[in-house]
Amino acid sequence: METPEGPSDGELIARVRNGDLEAYGELFGRHHHAAERMARQLVPAGDADDLASDAFAKVLDALRGGGGPDISFRAYLLTTVRRVHVDRIRSGKKVQTTDDIAAYEREPETFDDPTVTGFESGAAAKAFASLPERWQAVLWHTEVEGEKPAAIAPLLGLTANGVSALAYRAREGLRQAYLQQHLADVAGDRCRWTTERLGAYVRGGLTKRENRNVREHLDDCAKCTAVYLELVEVNSALPALLAPALLGTAGLGYLAAASGTKIGLVGVVVTAWRKATENSTRTAVGAGAVVVVAVAAVIAAMALTGNESPPAAIDKPSVPQPTQPPAKPPTVPPVKPPVKPPTQPPPKPTTAPTTAPTTAPTTQPTTPPPTTPTPPPPTPTTPVLLEGLLTISIPPAQRIGGNGGSAPTTRAERVEAAGGMRFVITIKTPSGNQEPVVIGLKYGKALQWPLSGNPRGWSCDKAAGTCTATNSAKPEPMTVSFATPSGGSVPDRTFTVSAKTGRFYDDDSRTLVAPPRTDENLLKITKGPNDADVHHRVLTVAPGLDRDSVTLKISYGSSLQWPILKNPLGWKCSSATKTCTSLTPLKPVPLRAVFPVPEGGSASARTYTVSATAGLVSDVDSETLPGVRNDESLLQILTPTPHDDPNPFVYNRFLKVNGVTDRRVTLDISWGRNLSFLNALDGGWTCSRSTDVRRATCWTDNYRKAFNSEWSAWPGKGTANTVTVHARVGGREDTDSVQIPPSSGSR
Repeated sequence: METPEGPSDGELIARVRNGDLEAYGELFGRHHHAAERMARQLVPAGDADDLASDAFAKVLDALRGGGGPDISFRAYLLTTVRRVHVDRIRSGKKVQTTDDIAAYEREPETFDDPTVTGFESGAAAKAFASLPERWQAVLWHTEVEGEKPAAIAPLLGLTANGVSALAYRAREGLRQAYLQQHLADVAGDRCRWTTERLGAYVRGGLTKRENRNVREHLDDCAKCTAVYLELVEVNSALPALLAPALLGTAGLGYLAAASGTKIGLVGVVVTAWRKATENSTRTAVGAGAVVVVAVAAVIAAMALTGNESPPAAIDKPSVPQPTQPPAKPPTVPPVKPPVKPPTQPPPKPTTAPTTAPTTAPTTQPTTPPPTTPTPPPPTPTTPVLLEGLLTISIPPAQRIGGNGGSAPTTRAERVEAAGGMRFVITIKTPSGNQEPVVIGLKYGKALQWPLSGNPRGWSCDKAAGTCTATNSAKPEPMTVSFATPSGGSVPDRTFTVSAKTGRFYDDDSRTLVAPPRTDENLLKITKGPNDADVHHRVLTVAPGLDRDSVTLKISYGSSLQWPILKNPLGWKCSSATKTCTSLTPLKPVPLRAVFPVPEGGSASARTYTVSATAGLVSDVDSETLPGVRNDESLLQILTPTPHDDPNPFVYNRFLKVNGVTDRRVTLDISWGRNLSFLNALDGGWTCSRSTDVRRATCWTDNYRKAFNSEWSAWPGKGTANTVTVHARVGGREDTDSVQIPPSSGSR
């Protein structure tokens, strides 16, 4: 899934207001090219860079003063370019004389644009201005700039799918706002009925009967026809509508320069618009508007129409393609009722009957044919976005920001407040609603189902991800709680709530913040098999659902060494960097470590530390290993019997290490001045000694039998005739002594 890279424009704007000029540098890099392109429509190419730079300086001053945009930086910047240009013209006209007037003949073209003035007071511009800034931003980049959702995503802090969903809602909101602008001016009930259905009519969402009624009214009402044609523009030629509203006639030139792939379509609209602006009278304004409307109606079929479906938790019904009504509806000849056959009148009785006739009449009386009742008008089924049907809020105790406890307003505040993990979902249905109210929940892989059982007033199905209100007229607010995510991308930490009742729908999303934190349960160090000669340890990292990587860093004192064997299962380790990276970060395999028992050193020299990092969660554990321990049963110094003595002319002593086979054994031997250690010829052993010191070290890497030491001695006793042996095997040691010759007189 594609995710946005870097902070959004809204986050950078918030940082600029807090004094971060580096954030403004990033905004400059993102939008400087567009500002220069706009400036070239107003001034010669050589002056475009200066005009763009002045506009950036104006926007920076506005942001530092707490003004300016919160999200829609591009549209605000381009409007500032135009205004700075107008200010330059005004200031230049105050005190300036010249003999050459030709250089200033183009001045009124951009200084006073009556066509734009008329357009900005129209319903379409007012509808656009009434939209939330976030909707204005996405409409500007998708419709005016013609950028792809993937390119817009970093600017708005969304994914490409999120941009598509937001653009869908913004376009639908513009249509609804546009119709509301006209409903205020509608006088007759029939015009109101038609105007309320024009949005669905443009998109082909009416029944056959409603379509016929709308067409018949449009044939007779010029005012509603004008509204219909303008609405076709809103539905299919947004660039030609929005650019002049903000940028003047230069806006259409900006569109033409923006993309070579759109030059054909935009060029037609630019030509029509320029024709409309050649004359500055109000008559020309009206004529130019008709030209643009006509052009937009012609290109509607190849512009921005098409089915759109936002990726929400509850799927919305698809909307059919818009169809253009015929200029004159076909006339259907009226169907005449069937002609009734004549009937014979009954014969008049000669006398008044006193009793009812006893025989049935020979002919049946005629009855009028049954009339077919007129069916009631069908219930509208066109899906309608009802902004405000669904609201996701944060409990007051969890709100963060400088709003005095009120709901967060800027995107930065909302993202920060979302770290509270608890949200309240409020549904406000239309008055007297009796349709079922259903909400759907979708969430990224870093989140889990946020409900435990059924909240008050709701019945939920975890498998389907939906909840149904028990009171359709006034659903209870629902509190949902998401577990704190330990990592994951923005989509992984985003949840979407969709609401639907009848044909009305709404949806909203929130992203949870996952700040770096410590989790004492992430890493666990346990002892492995008991071994007197080495320390076995098992390093276990708890599993997680939202990690991209898991890394262990192992540091240790001078008495220890790298404890990981080569190519451990499920890990990639490096002794050079002292790190191990899990190959299965969602569920790491336990990592085994083996530390040889330290022979000595301080506590810090015998201490190792393991730092675990899994996404944004970390944990650190350490342990001080014990050194070599004393084992009194490890060493024995044996005197051979005469039968076993290999050399009766010297003193032989066997140095035996108990409980050891095929292991490294080290013997440190020292003796008194009346003794002399003879050369040992025992196979498999190596000895190192110094001639001026009565000390030697003998060792073997594959202990199989006792070491035979040979001695010559002068008579005496005490330390002068004492041999001391210190044996070490792994983590055990033992020290023993013997007198040579022994005090008993035996050899």
